[in-house]
Amino acid sequence: MNKSITTMISIPLIILSSQTWADTIMTKAQYADYSVQYQCADINFHKDLEKKEAELIRIENSFGLNDDNFDAFDELITEYERDDTLLDTIRSRTKTECSTSSIASNS
Repeated sequence: MNKSITTMISIPLIILSSQTWADTIMTKAQYADYSVQYQCADINFHKDLEKKEAELIRIENSFGLNDDNFDAFDELITEYERDDTLLDTIRSRTKTECSTSSIASNS
């Protein structure tokens, strides 16, 4: 009987701990900031691939993204992209912030 109780407790803890770890990578607000900056870089540097790549690397570094947490970040993207309100906010911010972007002038 103890074994089944342990199993029942450990499964939710595994799910909780993986979700908690994903949350520490990036909050929804940080994800929105990341997405807007990423899309602005894509828009502002679409004709200059070297500048675009340098800016994307700078953005990833500023948010602490690297090979070690890429898989968790990928899972997080999947989760956050289910949030239509978040996506609408990102789209709206991208329209306004990229047209008057300070990102392009920061590189």
